[in-house]
Amino acid sequence: MDSALKFFQIVFYITASVVTVLTFLKAKNGLLNSVNTEYQKRVMDRLASLSEELYAEFDPSSENYWAKGDPVKEVIERLHENVKPYKHEIIINKEIHGGNPTPESFVKLSTYLDKLKSDPFIPKTIREKVVSNLEARTETMFSAYMQELNNYKDGLKEGKYWDNLDENHHWIHNKINDRMYKNGVGISQVQEAAHEVRLAIQKHLENFNPIK
Repeated sequence: MDSALKFFQIVFYITASVVTVLTFLKAKNGLLNSVNTEYQKRVMDRLASLSEELYAEFDPSSENYWAKGDPVKEVIERLHENVKPYKHEIIINKEIHGGNPTPESFVKLSTYLDKLKSDPFIPKTIREKVVSNLEARTETMFSAYMQELNNYKDGLKEGKYWDNLDENHHWIHNKINDRMYKNGVGISQVQEAAHEVRLAIQKHLENFNPIK
């Protein structure tokens, strides 16, 4: 009798332990599934907004449309404000004091790049592609502006370009644009890169399509 009682007690405790473990695992899996579902939702929402952000630069109705504003004219006008009062001294001394201005678009692009580098809701492969594109673009943009502005300032020191200050931004723009295209980040090349990323986003989201 004692042996039978002990046997049933052992069976009871084993059964209770198994039920407890299974209940815990079920609850844990349920929690993990809930967390995973929420995470994937956040990822999909972020990818959708990223796709819109990348296209906005090429959407004429967007405030970020590339043709709105003239960043080259912006920096040249700022430079002229600093040099106009000192034309005589600049030509005589061959010196222009102060650094080169950078366009507001460069500052915005650099800030956007820094934000994307650690965005936790953009899958790694897509994030790396976007970051790589933006790094190439910002590095080339900075280099192109600095080189062409330095060349322009050298000309001003030699007495060149002063007669057409209001028009000089046109040909400087062309020189900067040429540098951008030679390095693969001209506007049409940037647009093509944006389409490639948007297609990568589409491919990623298709993995979660329940009726594909």
